[in-house]
Amino acid sequence: MELLITAVLLSLLAGLVLPRSQNWLARQRRDGAVQSLFHGLEVSRSGAAAKGKACAMALTPSGWGEPLDSASPTCSGIRDLTATAPGLRITTNMTRDVEIGPTGLFSGAGGTVVVGHRDLTMERCFVIALPLGTVRTGVYDSDKNKCVKHEKDN
Repeated sequence: MELLITAVLLSLLAGLVLPRSQNWLARQRRDGAVQSLFHGLEVSRSGAAAKGKACAMALTPSGWGEPLDSASPTCSGIRDLTATAPGLRITTNMTRDVEIGPTGLFSGAGGTVVVGHRDLTMERCFVIALPLGTVRTGVYDSDKNKCVKHEKDN
């Protein structure tokens, strides 16, 4: 009888903890993808400035990739940092490659990158502003179609 009660209590606790841990994992994957994309941008910028040579990259559904429409060579930071985790969704309104000049300034595309996960309603985002390449992170407001100040997940 005691063993049966213990088993019932453990199954109830597992039922409460399991959904929370799945949401936690989805949030970690989403937030890790945002950090990877942001870090890839910074690695590419510092690599271009250190070498004194321009480079370019394109945003793909799995992260930074080879440029699609730029004559500049591929940036060095893209191969190390992709965002390929189950359930991730990466979208952007950038219509061209991100080009980084030899001084680290951006040209080509600027815009908003949105990263979501199929198990979450809140999407993270970051905005690339030209020409300095200022990046601001936040939460995507789909009603206003813009990246707003960072909020904490509920």
